[in-house]
Amino acid sequence: MAEKKKIDWLNHFLEFIVVVIGILLAFQLNTCSQERKEGELVDKHIENIIDETVYNQNNVKRSLKSSNAMLALVDTLAVVVNDKQRLEREYWLSFKLLAADYLYIKKNAYNTLMATGDVRFIEDPVLQNDIIGIYEYYGWAEGVDEQSRSTMTEYYYPYLIDYSNMTSDTLENTAPYETQKFKNILASYGYALRERIKKQEDLDNVIQEFLEKYKKN
Repeated sequence: MAEKKKIDWLNHFLEFIVVVIGILLAFQLNTCSQERKEGELVDKHIENIIDETVYNQNNVKRSLKSSNAMLALVDTLAVVVNDKQRLEREYWLSFKLLAADYLYIKKNAYNTLMATGDVRFIEDPVLQNDIIGIYEYYGWAEGVDEQSRSTMTEYYYPYLIDYSNMTSDTLENTAPYETQKFKNILASYGYALRERIKKQEDLDNVIQEFLEKYKKN
């Protein structure tokens, strides 16, 4: 009768342990590698957000300067239309208001962060909220900006087209500038600009606080 071969259970157990440890190590290394890649990805997104925020801050400051200049023109013109002699001399102020600009906010970095879903890799909930919050504030500022431009494009500009001679260097008829309708349009545009300036000043402060908190020196 053949002798049964004795199984070396200890050796099999040790081999099993070695295999398990190898799998665990490989899994851990893969996890660490994935976390490192995610961390690098988040850092790149944040860097792009910071750069975009700096770009937007410059645009806000530029637009704020323009908004104040437009408001000064509106206030001056509101006085001029009540003085016929000044109106005849300075009616060109009404055309300078046509140079109104608009606020451009860049959102490429933010849209990429959200579209790819990489925002889920940002583990700091405060940072997540701050990023989302500042871009929501951009939207509010753009809404107020659009209101001021609508006053210009829907009321002020059409009025000048209908009642002014934009090809002449001299004022041929003061009547269109002396109407209550024109004065009301000026008042409405002035109100819209004041709201625009207030929102842009608030936005500038929000941006500055964000950059002071997250921008590396």
